[in-house]
Amino acid sequence: MGLFVRQLAIDFGTSTTRICVRGRGVVVQEPTVLARDPETDQTLAVGRLAQELIGRTSERAEAVTPLSHGVIADFESAQELLKTFVIQASGRFHLTQPDAMITIPSGATSTEQRALVDVGNSVGLKNVYLIPSSVATALGAGLSIVEPRGQMVINIGAGVTEIAVLSLGGVVAQRSLRAGGNSLTEHVARSIKRDYGLSIGLATAEEVKRIIGTLDPKQKSSMRVRGRGHGRSAAHDIKLKSQQIRPVFEIGLEKVVMGARSVLERTPPDLVADIAERGISLSGGGAYLNGLAGYLTDKLQVKVEQAQDPLLTTVKGACMALTNLSDYKRSLLGL
Repeated sequence: MGLFVRQLAIDFGTSTTRICVRGRGVVVQEPTVLARDPETDQTLAVGRLAQELIGRTSERAEAVTPLSHGVIADFESAQELLKTFVIQASGRFHLTQPDAMITIPSGATSTEQRALVDVGNSVGLKNVYLIPSSVATALGAGLSIVEPRGQMVINIGAGVTEIAVLSLGGVVAQRSLRAGGNSLTEHVARSIKRDYGLSIGLATAEEVKRIIGTLDPKQKSSMRVRGRGHGRSAAHDIKLKSQQIRPVFEIGLEKVVMGARSVLERTPPDLVADIAERGISLSGGGAYLNGLAGYLTDKLQVKVEQAQDPLLTTVKGACMALTNLSDYKRSLLGL
C-alpha cells in the first residue's frame, strides 16, 4: 500500500506530530521528541520510543524537542524526526514522492515558513503546502469557512494557541499566541513550589492538570502530589485540592481570553453577530481541561463548545484542504 501513497497531511506540533494519509485517515500520532546520547550525539530513538527511553534511562538519553511554539528550532533534529514519521506513514519504498499539506501557526515568520518547507523537501516530500493551523482547525471542526458568514475557532495546543475568525474561505481576524498547554503545566509546577514549598517535575505537574485541573468551581477533587521540599533531600508529599489549583489556570488563561476578545473587537459587526448565533469551536489538547468551554463562555459572553476529537481536528482539516486544494488555495500561505 505504501508504494502508492501520494498525499499526506501533517500536523507538526510542538509536543505531538500527527499524519493523515488521504483515503486512510490518521496513521501517525507520535511525540515530537528524540532521545539523544549526550556523549556521542547519536539519536537513540524518536517519538514514543524516545519518550519511553528517556523515562527509563535519563542518564544516557536526553530529550531533544525540534519545535518550539509550533515552529522549527532545530533544523537537523526536525529533519530526522519528520523523515522517520513520513516513512512510518507512507512506507520506506514508494514509487512517487508524496505531496504534503503541513500546518503552521498563523504568526510564523516567512523565515519560519521557509524552514518548514525546506525540512519537508529534504525528507522526500515533493510539493509542500503550508496551511495556517486556524484554517485547518476550522475545516476539521466541520465549519464551512467558504460561506459569507463568520466562524470562530480557538485551538489551544501545547506550545501555541490559535484564535481566528474566518469567512469566505479566508481569515478575517486572528491572533497566534506563543503559549498553550505547556505554559499551563509550567504555571502549575511554579505555583506548587511557591505556595507549598514542593518542587515537582513537569510530568507530575501535567498529571495534576489532568487529574484535578478544573475551571468549574463546582468540581471538587484532590490528589497526593509527591516532590522534593526546600531544604530536604528526601521526597515528601502534600494533598492538593482542585479549588486550590484553579486560580493557576485562570491566571494562565488570561492571554487566551484577552486574545479572543481582541480578535472579536477586530471582526466586522455582522460577522460577530454570526459568531454569537453559532458559537465558538474549541479544540487542541487544551480543550480537555475540565470546565474550560464553560469558563470561556462566561468570559467572552459567546457560547464556546468543544469540537469532536479535539486532538485530531487540525490534522483532519489539513487533509480536507489537501483533498480539495483548488477550493482552499487562497487560504494557504505563500512563500
